Amino acid sequence: MSQEYLNTEQQQQQAPRTNAVQVSRRSRMETFCDILKAIGAGAEKPTHIMYKANLSWTVMQSYIRSLEAQGLVIPTVEDDKKTYHLSDKGFQLLNQFISIREDLNLQSES
Repeated sequence: MSQEYLNTEQQQQQAPRTNAVQVSRRSRMETFCDILKAIGAGAEKPTHIMYKANLSWTVMQSYIRSLEAQGLVIPTVEDDKKTYHLSDKGFQLLNQFISIREDLNLQSES
């Protein structure tokens, strides 16, 4: 009986895994554009942007700082609360990205 168990256990270990799901990661450009899309869709508060773009807090802060440095996002502080808006340059970049996706017939995952 124990020999049968060992044989089936070995077969299971050697069997190829056909139900494995491959996880695709976003590129940095896609992550930047997801943040721009979130802000363009009306998410102004950092936590709203974080959830809409599906990012962790620290990763989102890093990307936002980079977008600010490039002049794509404009931070605004009112009553000690920071909000973000797209600059004209940010809107242009977002529209170009959407246009390229449509031209290539790529579907948006978000």
